[in-house]
Order: sequence, then C-alpha cells, then structure tokens
Amino acid sequence: MKKIYAAAALITFMTFQTFAADEILFKFKQKKGDSVSHISTVEEEAYINGYLNNKTQFINRTSTTILEVAEDGSATLHTKYMTTQNNLMEHTGKNLSWGEEDEVTIHRDSNGQLHDSNNSFLPTVQSIPSFPDTPVKKGESWTASGKEVHDCRTLFHMYSAIEAPFTATYTYTGDETVDGKKLQVIEVKYNFRENGKIEDMYQGSTFYGITGYANQVIYWDNSKGDIDHYTEQFEIVMQDIPGNYFRYKGLSHGEVTGYKSLNDDKTVKKLEKTVKKYRLDNISVKKGEKGLTISLENIQFEPDSDILLPGEKEKLQKISKILKQYSNDLLITGHTAERGAVSARQVLSEQRAESVADYLVALGVRDEYHIFTQGKGSTEPIDTNKTEEGRSKNRRVEIILMD
Repeated sequence: MKKIYAAAALITFMTFQTFAADEILFKFKQKKGDSVSHISTVEEEAYINGYLNNKTQFINRTSTTILEVAEDGSATLHTKYMTTQNNLMEHTGKNLSWGEEDEVTIHRDSNGQLHDSNNSFLPTVQSIPSFPDTPVKKGESWTASGKEVHDCRTLFHMYSAIEAPFTATYTYTGDETVDGKKLQVIEVKYNFRENGKIEDMYQGSTFYGITGYANQVIYWDNSKGDIDHYTEQFEIVMQDIPGNYFRYKGLSHGEVTGYKSLNDDKTVKKLEKTVKKYRLDNISVKKGEKGLTISLENIQFEPDSDILLPGEKEKLQKISKILKQYSNDLLITGHTAERGAVSARQVLSEQRAESVADYLVALGVRDEYHIFTQGKGSTEPIDTNKTEEGRSKNRRVEIILMD
C-alpha cells in the first residue's frame, strides 16, 4: 500500500493575517511562479488476514509550482511526484533510489479545498488542511471535508481509484518553539469508510470496502507563511469480496522547503565559470529534463568496481562547494559504456551512483533524505561506443540539482 502524503494541499506557500492578539486568519496565499518542495517519510506495517506481511519505508518527494492565481485567491498548482520504497525487513543501508514518477495539475481554493484534478489518483490526501473563513483563536476547533484516494488497480483489479470522503476536525492548540522558531500547532483528526461500487464489481474488481483513520499534527511557521513540518499516525483496513483483510498502519513525517529552479542559462554560465576556476576537467554543465545537470565524464573508479579513485574524490570535494550553495534535492545518475553484459552494466551504474552519493553525504552536501540515486546502464550514451574516447564520455555520473 503506497500512501502519498505529499499532497498538493500540503506543499504550497501559506500566509497568516493577524487580527486580534489571540486570533489568526489561516489562508492559502501565493504568487504565480512560487515553487516549493516536500519530502515525506512513511514507515508502514502491512498485514494480510492478521499476519504481518511486510514492513516498508516509503519516501515521497514532490515539487509544486503555482501556475496561475485568480482574483479570489484560488490557484492552479502543478505537482511532480516521486515515490521510492525500502523493505525494512531487508534493509540494505543504501541511499534512496529514484522511484515511480507521476504528476498532477489541480485547483485549490483559498481556504484549502482541492478540486478539478487532471489525475484521478493524485493527490492521495486531499483538502488537508482546510480553513474556515473567520479568524481562529487558540483552543478553537472547526471541521472541513476532505478525501483519501487510493490506487489499488493491482491489488483489487480496479480500473479507477478508491475514493473515501471524510470530515476532518481541526484544533489550533497553541504555539510551540522548535529550533528557535515560533510555530503554530494544528491537530487534525478524521475517520473514513467507503464500500465498493456495483459498477466496479461488474468490471472484475474484487474490492469490497475500506475504513481508516488519521491523526495529524501540523506545525506552521508564521514568519515564513508555510508548513515547517508535520507528523501523522494512520491505519487503513481494506477488504476484498472473497473476505481477505488488508491492514496498513504506520507513522509518517514530512517537511516543506522552498526551492528556486536553477535550470536556466544564467546559472549554467555561472557554474561553467566556477568549474573553470577550479580547473576541473571532463565536467560539463547543462539544462536537463529534471533540473540543472553537472556531468562528470570519464569518472575514474577502480576497474569494474564502484570504488572512487583518490583524484575523483578531490574533484568531488571541489564540486561539493558548488552544491552547498544551493538547497535543491540532488539526483545522482550513473552511466556506463557499452561493454559487458547488459545486466552487469545496469548494476555497475547503480553502484557507482551510490558511491558518489555516499561521498557527497559524507562531505555534508545533503542528508540521506535529500539525495537520490539511479542507474541507467549504457542506455543513454552521449557519444559513440565504437571508440575509447567516446566510451570514456559515456562512462559518466550526472549530478542533477532537482526542480
């Protein structure tokens, strides 16, 4: 079960307008072009008919850009999602591998209600948080509607998403100082229940029903006007027509950070000058599909291994000074030349991306939740594999400053 907490409603800039000394009017307010990223971690236990089947850690990364803002404060948001997972029963200790990708464009009213999604499977948690139209005092509560959406096409042979509406109860419990920041604390609780639809059953679905609950604590940063972080406890129980029960319970936590896209000509030229200043060879900087890309061509490892040679570590130490100037998440992609078996090339490219990521983490460039890895084997050459010069260019690692 993959529960994505990086909902568009949770990853956009928010501002507060103070009325009386003990009142706050909570509203979504943002500018066209604003961008924000969100990382959430979900640790989940899955049970089938009462027996533990798996323990899984899901990492959800999203990046949201505000496309348009109407006069009434409603906004059009575009969010890119990435989900990866680690089996906690077989934990490898590796960095986070780049996982499944998806995206959604959705509209949000100024009070937080979401509607008109162009992807019926996203976001998973919708319209959390939602706010009243009047200021709220400490200790006050309010209710608002929301919806959980679950993609169970594989589990229950469904064509559509499971939609479970709920009414959430919110309480502004007070303020708390965390790491020197004064934050507003909002508790959110809701339960949901939904049965399968007759039309789904006729289409071959085995889904019968779903129940669940969630308890969240959201920490708002009033000085920045957005979420600082949040925590959640949840449980979901699903039943199929044959009578099998699927129970998922766990904890999640997430953080929201603003980011600036670096994927432009100005930044490319700036980094090219820095690369020249540091006298770094076989390095190019270019705009890419996922963000600004620093390509380390002909990167040197010990033969047929992922062990970096000392000279490459010195090069990465200089590159780390560049990367520390920015807060964007990093994606490290390994590539190989077309030599040896396809499967061996794929594994080696993954291992070399891991090796570079490990070293960047050790240098303090990013923590383990803001750096991802993937291997492409020899599937994306940038030069011919018929000459040694071409193969040396294809034998590379790319560091992407993510949008």
